[in-house]
Amino acid sequence: MTSPQNFETEFDVVVIGAGHAGTEAAVAASRLGAHVGLITSALETIGQMSCNPAIGGVAKGTVVREVDALGGIMGRATDLAMVQFRMLNRSKGPAVWAPRGQCDRGLYRRAVRSLLEQHGSLQTVQGTVARLILDPNGRHVLGVETLEGRRFGAGSVVITTGTFLRGRIHIGTETHLSGGRAGEGATTHLAEQLEQAGLTVARFKTGTPPRIDGRSVDYSVLEIQESEVEQFDYSWSHFWQSKRREGAIARHPVQMPCWITYLEADGKRIIKDNIAKSAMYGGVISSRGPRYCPSVEDKIVKFPDAERHQLFLEPEGHDTSELYVNGLSTSLPAPVQLEILRSVRGLSDVRMNRAGYAIEYDYYPPTQLDSSLQVKSVPGLYFAGQINGTTGYEEAAGQGLVAGINAALATQGERPLVLGRETSYIGVLIDDLVTRGVDEPYRLFTSRSEFRLTVRQDNALRRLGQIGLGLGVYTKPEEETIKTRLNHEDSALKLAETTSIRPDQAEPILSAAESAQLSHPVRIVEVARRQDISLQKLLGAVGVGAEIDGEALVTADLEIKYAGYFERERVQAERMRRMGDFSLDSDIEYGEMRSLSFEARQKLANLRPSSLAQASRIPGVSPSDLQNLVIEIERRRRVTTTPSAQAESSSIE
Repeated sequence: MTSPQNFETEFDVVVIGAGHAGTEAAVAASRLGAHVGLITSALETIGQMSCNPAIGGVAKGTVVREVDALGGIMGRATDLAMVQFRMLNRSKGPAVWAPRGQCDRGLYRRAVRSLLEQHGSLQTVQGTVARLILDPNGRHVLGVETLEGRRFGAGSVVITTGTFLRGRIHIGTETHLSGGRAGEGATTHLAEQLEQAGLTVARFKTGTPPRIDGRSVDYSVLEIQESEVEQFDYSWSHFWQSKRREGAIARHPVQMPCWITYLEADGKRIIKDNIAKSAMYGGVISSRGPRYCPSVEDKIVKFPDAERHQLFLEPEGHDTSELYVNGLSTSLPAPVQLEILRSVRGLSDVRMNRAGYAIEYDYYPPTQLDSSLQVKSVPGLYFAGQINGTTGYEEAAGQGLVAGINAALATQGERPLVLGRETSYIGVLIDDLVTRGVDEPYRLFTSRSEFRLTVRQDNALRRLGQIGLGLGVYTKPEEETIKTRLNHEDSALKLAETTSIRPDQAEPILSAAESAQLSHPVRIVEVARRQDISLQKLLGAVGVGAEIDGEALVTADLEIKYAGYFERERVQAERMRRMGDFSLDSDIEYGEMRSLSFEARQKLANLRPSSLAQASRIPGVSPSDLQNLVIEIERRRRVTTTPSAQAESSSIE
């Protein structure tokens, strides 16, 4: 039976697009009890890894664990599909340790769809959304309509269209195709409606490298990179954990190696000779691309003195011999791409399965969003992923999670979830987007966070678990798992502080690390503060802590070793949290605040920060502007203020 609006189905939340942002948005909303419709042009491509078949990396791996900590599926799907794992930056401090998992593309896609279908209130729909259905004033979303003529009602809509909005593919200067990715059409009707609604639109570009037939590679001259997966799981709360303990399923798929080779002088010469045939350097593309994932043409032009450029040959999965040539993203013509490939060591007889290409697409400068990822001018409409000017699966997933949660909360009349910079890399990502905007595709790095010592990949559940519990996103078994994991961390710290170790028990551990021996028994915590001395080994030497989870021991070990640094960061984080609690109303007349600089008044009026903390990060707003802003706000509040409101302002000092 249809509704008065002639809707086929009334959903609480509709998510448009089923990539990494869309799937997380749909699951997050469903976990909050919302009836969710996930609309995608092809059900078979749900969870598709459009570019690199890998999840994680520097800062990105931490985001995956944060998404997982709040009930997301990226980490779980990665564990089901992982064919190689590396913990990057092990030689550096724990703040920059970075998990990265290479995935079987087919397994990952199937895992994502299976995980989606675990949620009974989530319905997948095949179709291409042509337009949003708005109220008569065009100020609030009521639903969506597809090209096929299907209409769905929605309390909130999340758009996660990736590179599909007016996407255009370029291979050289002669070949141009309309498409969101190879073999799939672009979305134009929705893009046109969003622009007509008054939203500012711009264009970015990204690219992908060629894929090759692994059977045509000479591996004997390549450097092999093996997996170290036995040391790691992305997810803390696998739905299959009990089966795993019973031995019913393997921990991970059979692992596969990657291979390392280089683009050297011959390849560089070919690129230089053909640079005018590149879509980007031939004048076809003018959009900005990602600085930190450059095309191979960029590498040759911008780093002409580099002797060689490293390439990784990464497996696409167990059911194919295809390899992804990481490091060779290009928009050169296909014949030139093949010539470049055959100049590379180990690839002299290589067969190219698929040519690389560049793609241009619409994005909407994210300063048009508030901190919940809602479009300021259209209540009920949320954006997540590349539509916001970001790049990367993980950045998309983090935004999708937050947008999905907030879309559901909005339909329930609840306050939105805003993650502060002190809580997570997801908080850093979203704050950077909505406060500072982007002038190139945004990518996360550890250097973007002021709190990277305390916001680490190992403690995501400790940081975000309480938020998830407060929202009610977990199942009962998951809640028990969280409590157990956090109790293990507490138990490890308590054992370290209360248990003593004798010199003879510590001697083998200290000798192996070339550390000074003990002269008398001491508490384990004193020894664990030393670098290269494992808390787990110390506890094992005295016969305690065997029941404690290995990851909990890692976190406890780091908390002991870096306690002083962590405490200083936590003091700063608490100050930022208090600044975040100093709210700024959306209707403040900044233009009347003459004690603020003209630039500050202009920037504040344009961006409308929701808190003093957010205002502090707007370029052009100085510390003196912030101080004067507090005075101005207090002056206005005194007319109708209460003692508690006055206390709020003084508490940020």
